Amino acid sequence: MERRVTSADVAQAAGVSRATVSYVLNGRSGQSISAATRDRVLAAARTLGYTPSTAARTLRRGRSDVVLMLLPPEPLGQALAMVLDAASEEVERRGQRLLAHRLPPQGGAAALVRSLAPAALILTTPLDPAELAELRAFGTPVASLQDELEDPLSPDLGIGAEQVAHLAGAGHVRLGLALPAAAGYEWRAKVRQSAVEDACARLGLPAPAVIRMELDSVQAAAAVAQWRQGTEPVTAVCAFDDEYAFALLSGLAARGLAAPDDLAVIGAEDIPLAALAVPPLTTVRVDARRLGRRFAQLAAPAAAEAAGAPDGPDAVGPGEARLPPVTLVRRASA
Repeated sequence: MERRVTSADVAQAAGVSRATVSYVLNGRSGQSISAATRDRVLAAARTLGYTPSTAARTLRRGRSDVVLMLLPPEPLGQALAMVLDAASEEVERRGQRLLAHRLPPQGGAAALVRSLAPAALILTTPLDPAELAELRAFGTPVASLQDELEDPLSPDLGIGAEQVAHLAGAGHVRLGLALPAAAGYEWRAKVRQSAVEDACARLGLPAPAVIRMELDSVQAAAAVAQWRQGTEPVTAVCAFDDEYAFALLSGLAARGLAAPDDLAVIGAEDIPLAALAVPPLTTVRVDARRLGRRFAQLAAPAAAEAAGAPDGPDAVGPGEARLPPVTLVRRASA
């Protein structure tokens, strides 16, 4: 097996001490090292293919270069995937690495942080207050929507509230809510239901008629029939996301009906296919990239200062820091 190149090898090749190599490669300031010496060390490291030992650096500093992002225990949807991508780009721009981990329903965040010693922690799923307090006791910087938003329904990012506001503004009073039946979505489904119910209560509307369903045209058609029954039928539905909105449009078509005349439908996330739906889908767009960058900036401001990372064209400015990052996209379905 080929021997790993060490800092001692770099020092020998550059004709300097290991301490000088450490100062140069770790970007430490306050050392009287000439530009020529610095260039010689960097050239030697490149030529030899030297990569710093993450384990050694973690032991030395008490923290790794990893920013840990904890994901909810559910399938990775498009919006969350975009949050992850944007956060990863921002974290790497600051000289660190992002590690995403889906937190199981039983928790375990504290044990994970203890073992990985991350430089910072990004929470995209709420934690039990006791576990969150334990994490903060480690001294690890934590970026969380629980801190960023005053609204207790913040994990929903304002999606449900935006859906209800649009439908109510269009004159709808009796609303439905289509949520996933799969257990893997349970946390976010509960969050969305709470947000929609709260928005209805604030506007003086009845509680939404909630139906759990799969992404299935037959189930969607049955849900449409159920909503349209009774003396006060549902006239508009908030879909969990655009995929469930597509299912509802399919269910309407299966019954010879169409949105918005027979049942208005509004989605969430604004996936690329939303504009191609029949009719084009009204939805709530999540600025997932801005949210991801914001997470990273909250989690690792010290790393950015140490590295002198530039703001760049995608950086979040003071006027963009306010969350939630959602906007209504008006089309024809609602």
